[in-house]
Amino acid sequence: MSPAPSPSHWTAVLLGVDDIILWTMSASQAQQRHQFPRSTATPEQDLVAALDHIQAPKANPVLVSGLLRAPLVNVPAKPGALALISEVMEGWQLQLLPDLMQSSPQGLLQGHTVQIAGFLALNPKWDGVICLPGAVTHWVQVSAAEVVSFQSTLTTGLQATLATALTLGSEMTPQSSWAESALREAADDTMSRPERLASRLAELQAQIRHANPDGAEIMGKLWGYLIGAELAAARPYWLGQNLALIAEEDLAAPYLAALRAQGLPVTQTAPERMALAGLVQAWRHAQGDAQTSN
Repeated sequence: MSPAPSPSHWTAVLLGVDDIILWTMSASQAQQRHQFPRSTATPEQDLVAALDHIQAPKANPVLVSGLLRAPLVNVPAKPGALALISEVMEGWQLQLLPDLMQSSPQGLLQGHTVQIAGFLALNPKWDGVICLPGAVTHWVQVSAAEVVSFQSTLTTGLQATLATALTLGSEMTPQSSWAESALREAADDTMSRPERLASRLAELQAQIRHANPDGAEIMGKLWGYLIGAELAAARPYWLGQNLALIAEEDLAAPYLAALRAQGLPVTQTAPERMALAGLVQAWRHAQGDAQTSN
């Protein structure tokens, strides 16, 4: 059986794409927060460097979320009750939090499991769908604290790629600048006729090249066309459901605009807060297992 975390002092780690955040913990309370940018080194090297920088005691366990080589657990699964995986790395006693996978439709829910665990820990008995925009956007169906299924899209990556290809970079308008009215109109269009998405994007390209359009309006249309197609595909997930959105503000804003245009009430939460709550939940669950086994 994996050794349980210390009952008092430990380190919580969120290993993200762009940065790594560490909290020194006393029981379930964060004492200090540290943040470092990711380097070109491996995730393991960045983790070791960060732990060394904050002089994390090697006698204390380190709970890590986001190390993508951690084992995967098939859904349905309870993200707040996953067994931690023990590993020693340069003297530190790591406890890796697994992520989730799905066989049909095939999908990987990596890097977000801890946020779902945190949301459910802070909102007990909540059932519904959690949307997590990111490099991969996930629509996650939750019932009785369990991830039942999920559906994933590459909408945000497509938006960034198309914004560059259509010359919608900083020379026209910042990525964060988009017209809400244009987004709503475009989202409605592709929600009703998602098969027109490629044609709408071609029309957008023609407008950029020949009509000298307003940059914020074009950016709004781009977001709207893509999110509208995503909402059409994910309709079985959000229709008639409680809906939560976990995302940084720059990604949350266009999704909120499209969802609220459909009259959908949405609970918005901050991903870092959810991640810390998820790590605390993992620590508490491990403590409970340890007490049960004694």
